Amino acid sequence: MCFSATASFVAGAALIAGGAVALRRTGSLGLRFLGFAVFPLFFGVQQLSEGALWLTMSGPDPVPSGGAALVFLFFAYWFWPFWVPLSSALVEPDPFRRRVFWGLAAFGFSLGATLFLPVLARPETLEIYLVKHSIQYENPSMFPGETAKIVARLVYAVVICLPLVGSSHPRIRIFGGLILASVVVGFVFAAYAFTSIWCFFAAIISGYIVYMVTAIGREDALVDPLRGNLS
Repeated sequence: MCFSATASFVAGAALIAGGAVALRRTGSLGLRFLGFAVFPLFFGVQQLSEGALWLTMSGPDPVPSGGAALVFLFFAYWFWPFWVPLSSALVEPDPFRRRVFWGLAAFGFSLGATLFLPVLARPETLEIYLVKHSIQYENPSMFPGETAKIVARLVYAVVICLPLVGSSHPRIRIFGGLILASVVVGFVFAAYAFTSIWCFFAAIISGYIVYMVTAIGREDALVDPLRGNLS
């Protein structure tokens, strides 16, 4: 996250509160929207972990990758590439798209394991810097050059964005468009600390989920009486 520990803690607390609201409002929709409802909650936990990491950052020298960094990277590297397509698959009514999203969820799980497990096994290979008021995560042993990092980020972006922008649900496509825009902004303006800055953008955007599940719940409530009158 850019800015400071305070910004991370404030964002994290607000998102956890928003996630609680989203979970309450998802009750009428059933379990199929539970995956999306927890987005703000988990993004909030991720931001709190980076806030804790910020407290250890005081200069340009690298700091050891402690528990806070590993929690943050678990979400960034492993959880989101799996959870986003899984959540899309659970609410997707179109059989072909649903199969594609399930496939992306399986691929995202494997991709996440490939990215995170080496860091978990050898956290000393991770280098964490403070660069331009943002936290930069570097793993030279996994990504020895810029080309490898760019390719990994592009694949990651496809796994995250395709199930959202390709959804049959218009409101999920709006959410996906916002996430895609944040990826582009991260690539163009914040490549030096893409993981941290993009996760912050995506976390803030996840606040849209509270509105989304509320709106879908109201639409379903209006449709059900109509169906009853027509039957």
